[in-house]
Amino acid sequence: MKTRRVLVVSTAALAAVVAAGGGANAVIEHKAQERAADEARSQLGTASGVRAELTDPLAGLKTLTGRVGTVRIRADRVERAGTSFAVDAALHGVSTDGNATSGSATVTVGYDELAERLPEPVRGMKPGTDGKHLTLSGTVGGTGIPLTVLNKVSAAPEGLRVAPEGVRVMGQDVRMSTLTSLPGMEGFADRLGPRTVDLGGLPEGVRPTGAEATRDGLALTFRFSPEALHPSRTTDA
Repeated sequence: MKTRRVLVVSTAALAAVVAAGGGANAVIEHKAQERAADEARSQLGTASGVRAELTDPLAGLKTLTGRVGTVRIRADRVERAGTSFAVDAALHGVSTDGNATSGSATVTVGYDELAERLPEPVRGMKPGTDGKHLTLSGTVGGTGIPLTVLNKVSAAPEGLRVAPEGVRVMGQDVRMSTLTSLPGMEGFADRLGPRTVDLGGLPEGVRPTGAEATRDGLALTFRFSPEALHPSRTTDA
């Protein structure tokens, strides 16, 4: 009986400790997420819908050791250099002094925003997606025929690569060579590219790794080196 009573008491005490630890973890984690979100706001500048999430188990208690683990930062709308975009970033190996070992981010530019920044040869066309390509819809050439250009997008060291793979006319996909053989469409292919779009001066340690036409817009992915994530360096990217 005595042994059983000791076991029951010990089990109850252990449960109380675990519960207390869980509560403390939740409180500390919430505070840490608030601080991370505040820091993200200061770095992103004009932004809305900024939030942070600590994704490691017991991340709150880990902060007491100086380590946070992985922090995910999201912002619904960031305005920079006249362009609005959404951000979804993950920083790994984050410590309480502001360092991180690695990170990545996806920047999504909406199609309405993209339409205002198309280069001159395709300005006036409407960007979008068919679920696979970056599409540009409109009328091009002297014929006034409505069509949709199907573009493949990819990341390159020097920027965003956009390459037309074909054209959709009257519900049918045709080769570019077939379309350009029509009267008045000889210079059509030259206007479309392929071309590389300069992404501007990215900070050292930040490189583009991918591009995809999504339902929400053109999504560009980037990877950060530890040097780019050091608190003494700029993180404007």
